[in-house]
Amino acid sequence: MSRTLVATAEPLLAASAISGDGETSGIDVLTGQASLDALLAAGTKYSAAVVTGKASLAPAFLGGVAKALQPGGRVTLQLGAGGATQDEARIALLLSGFVDAAPAPGGALTAAAPAWGVGAKSALKKPAAKPAAPAPVAAAWKLALDDDGGDGDLVDEEELLTEEDKLRPAPAAAAAAGDDCEVGAARKACKNCSCGRAEAEAAGVKVQLTDEMLQNPGVGSCGNCSLGDAFRCAGCPYRGLPSFQPGKPLTLPSDFLVADA
Repeated sequence: MSRTLVATAEPLLAASAISGDGETSGIDVLTGQASLDALLAAGTKYSAAVVTGKASLAPAFLGGVAKALQPGGRVTLQLGAGGATQDEARIALLLSGFVDAAPAPGGALTAAAPAWGVGAKSALKKPAAKPAAPAPVAAAWKLALDDDGGDGDLVDEEELLTEEDKLRPAPAAAAAAGDDCEVGAARKACKNCSCGRAEAEAAGVKVQLTDEMLQNPGVGSCGNCSLGDAFRCAGCPYRGLPSFQPGKPLTLPSDFLVADA
């Protein structure tokens, strides 16, 4: 059985607000916010509602009327003389949850409650994924070995080499390139030698490191003896010892003879 709610936020309701039609078989009259709160607590639902009075456009009252309507139920706002304008009534209906507001005869305004109720839910269907289109294959280009684009013949690398470039280096020249001596397989004493190598070579004896050479080391005529092994001759008596200052005793650090960990 369909029922119609006639409601106002004001304490009194004008008799002109109560009018039935052929579609309604029952009318409930309600005045004041407290009466509306009690109606909502009881859970009574209506298929239509008539609201009158400017004070009834308050969101708290008009929103309560929306909760009392069934999904899709309609409300009619009787604005009357001296009441709210239609623009104000449209905004109030929108803020209270009504939709599809439209003018009605007699200067009234009608709207509908949403077709879904509070807490309604609906599953969203995920669209079926379309198979990905195959990626277009890029057209590959090929270059033939004989395709020079008309720029000329290719150059043979062998023609760039001379007969001298193809000869192997002489063994003597290769040995001399890896030796640090001026000439020969072994380095000879420098001119004006002062380290004793010239005398040792003349006597056919290999230069030995003496205590005098440790206490008063010199630079030698080459000037490289004190710089370290990277600069010394292949047969330098100081090879294997740290660099030193000429004229000062050559001392070894305490860990010089300790094997590396």
